Amino acid sequence: MIPPVQTLIAGNSSTFFSGCSKTGIPGASILGVVLLANLLDQTRQSVGVLLPLLISADLFAVTWYRRHADWKLILRLLPWTVCGLGLGYVVLRSDEHVDFHVLLGSLVLGILLLDLLRTRLGMDKLPKHPLYAALLGMAAGFTTTIGNLAGPVMALYLVSLGLDKHAFMGSMAWFFLIINLLKIPIFVHTGMITPDSLQMSLSFLPGIVLGALCGRFLFKRIPQRPFVMTVQVLAIAAAIRLMLS
Repeated sequence: MIPPVQTLIAGNSSTFFSGCSKTGIPGASILGVVLLANLLDQTRQSVGVLLPLLISADLFAVTWYRRHADWKLILRLLPWTVCGLGLGYVVLRSDEHVDFHVLLGSLVLGILLLDLLRTRLGMDKLPKHPLYAALLGMAAGFTTTIGNLAGPVMALYLVSLGLDKHAFMGSMAWFFLIINLLKIPIFVHTGMITPDSLQMSLSFLPGIVLGALCGRFLFKRIPQRPFVMTVQVLAIAAAIRLMLS
């Protein structure tokens, strides 16, 4: 079913931010998620529509940043993230109306607070601690399954590791491509991806493409320090927006 013209415009406007976040401005994806959820008026439906689009944007990001990924970091996180996916699946199956916004917002702000304490107290080894990686990996898996909202969590974690912006983007690109592909069976089994949702995803694809190209353009022009500050500011904005939803 092809959406009306107004829905097409609004939908592509929302997916523009998701595309941009994948290739240049991490954290902007929260705008796309919230706008699409408001547009479709059903959180579960919007999450199912958005997943194939996120995978499309991930492919753009992997194409451009594939050589910069930190695979030791990715492989350290993946087992815990898969555990988080399983937890998210259980929640989706048990309750269709889970209100996780305050939880996720608090989590993002908590990570930011930990990073501020780390820099103040000189605890540079904290982000590399196995327990910290385990908690962040599970949090990322859970939040991405429930609402495609692991971006702010992962962004703050990678920033706390001190990665340069190219390693940051490469690691994010491969990590989320793998995780989003693993989510497909879960979303199909829970009825969040259907033939109708795929048709709507296709109609919103131009916004992803345009956003990905715009993100790539901006990425080349943002120095390292403003890049890190942008990630942190957008993550804080995402947390506050979620907690007020």
